[in-house]
Amino acid sequence: MITISDPPKLMKATLQNRTSSLGILDRLPAELLHEVLRNLDVQSTIRFSRVSIQGKNILYSLLAYRDVMSHAPHALAALSQMKLLHLHSASELHNALRSERCATCPEYGVYLFLPTCERCCWQCLRSNPTRRVVSRTAAAKTFALSPKMVQQLPVMFSIPGTYGVARKSTQKSYRLVSVSAVKELVMSIYGSTGNAIEAIIRKTPNRQTVSTTRYLQAIFLDSTCLDSLMMPDQGNAGVDRYFGMASIPFPSLTTPDIVEHGLWCKGCEWTYKQYKDRRLSAHVIANMVPTDCDPDRVLFGMVRRARSRIRLPVHIRHCYGAQQLLADQEVQEG
Repeated sequence: MITISDPPKLMKATLQNRTSSLGILDRLPAELLHEVLRNLDVQSTIRFSRVSIQGKNILYSLLAYRDVMSHAPHALAALSQMKLLHLHSASELHNALRSERCATCPEYGVYLFLPTCERCCWQCLRSNPTRRVVSRTAAAKTFALSPKMVQQLPVMFSIPGTYGVARKSTQKSYRLVSVSAVKELVMSIYGSTGNAIEAIIRKTPNRQTVSTTRYLQAIFLDSTCLDSLMMPDQGNAGVDRYFGMASIPFPSLTTPDIVEHGLWCKGCEWTYKQYKDRRLSAHVIANMVPTDCDPDRVLFGMVRRARSRIRLPVHIRHCYGAQQLLADQEVQEG
């Protein structure tokens, strides 16, 4: 995932008594200015704050901006470096900050997928094709887009760093587009899921396979009510060479005084280690892993799944590994 080593800090409004003007905007009430700034893209909002001291003070008095700068300044820094500040408003970022659910499944979303400004869990970043970013060349090839169509897609510039499940370092910045944006563009062209899939396959006859169709269906069909970790493996998804380059750890502020960063289960980690060491029985595995799912993918996904403070104790009561660890602890203490 993206790491920002030196995020910007929130500066206090200053020089309140100094004469300053917003020009014709001085005629607007403060409430209306706040509403405009909340829904204005962040890049324009920051430019507005540089017009005058009064503009800066109004921005710093905006709750959405203060909360984001106080609790998630690294997200703003990442958006700036990726040249995506013009795509999202302070209101969008604040709404994401004040929520905790992944936008594409019912689980806790401990990351922010920056191209769409939506919360996301690790598993959806790993397996949901709409949470991927690809090169413009790959987008054109996969979705049968013309060069003119591709030019309509917002481009992000990846930040050099360490990415992927294997944690490989890269010093190169890639120009990428989100599959989610490609999906929106394709749907605007063809109007329906069926028409879109049919048109793509028709234009790429050399790739008319069952796995390709399943992969396209996974992109265009809505599965936000389903746990992506427990869904059957999708065909033809391919290796995600840009995994983690469009997402960043993102806290949740569901109440004004409680900031959460996600909690991970030690029991799930223990279970996965037992599985890798071939110490789990087939019966135990069958009770945890649905049919048509790869046990390694599911059990490793459970290790990487973050939970909120409220949901972790509920999970522990039903977690095989957690119960084994608790039982061992009782024996040692007894």
